[in-house]
Amino acid sequence: MKRKFNFVFYYAIISTSVFLLFLLSSFVSKDKTLTADEITVKRITVVGEDGTTPRVVISNETRQHPGRIDGKDIPKRQRDAGMIFFNNQGDECGGLCFGANKEKNTLEHAVYMTMDNHRNDQVIMLQNDETYENGKQQIYRGLQINEYPAGAMPLMELVAKEKELDSIKDAKVREAALNAVLENHGPKKRLFIGRNYNNDNGLFLYDSKGNPKMKLYVDKDGNPKIEVVDASGKAKNIIQ
Repeated sequence: MKRKFNFVFYYAIISTSVFLLFLLSSFVSKDKTLTADEITVKRITVVGEDGTTPRVVISNETRQHPGRIDGKDIPKRQRDAGMIFFNNQGDECGGLCFGANKEKNTLEHAVYMTMDNHRNDQVIMLQNDETYENGKQQIYRGLQINEYPAGAMPLMELVAKEKELDSIKDAKVREAALNAVLENHGPKKRLFIGRNYNNDNGLFLYDSKGNPKMKLYVDKDGNPKIEVVDASGKAKNIIQ
């Protein structure tokens, strides 16, 4: 009787283990899908088939991804809520962000859609930037195109260089050194179409160093202008 009981006991354990193993393997081997009418989350991370490489991150401002280039996360920084895009190498390549900030008599509101240069920062931006303070407003909205100089160092190298320059104690020397690095490796504005802070609406063109060269716009008083800008920065309206 005891021998028969032992046989039944061990048989039950083995059969249950096999069943649980089969059940577990059925969950592991198949893609899992979720269907829902509504979800509430603070962050969603879409990854590649390797299960780790980020491809899209949708997040509030507190949990937003800091960005990643060359397999390394950019140091933690303040970012708005929105959606960050990553290419199949895991590098950040653009995004959509939005936010507002109110302090005393000042309200700042911004929405941006950006596309990044490979291994670097924004080169195409569709933006709406509004600031309201004590009854006055400053608005900058439109399409902006930037360009990096040939041979510009990748973003992560630039971040490391800026960190290195932080060790310079003299503020003026530190600022001059940083400006020199940005002059050779930072982005330069090449084109803007939209409304600038002067409430001029039109097309604005810049040279390879980011200096304004030509403007076709209507000023805040409704006057149409086509201006060319010389090397000294002096503008001449050619339709007067």
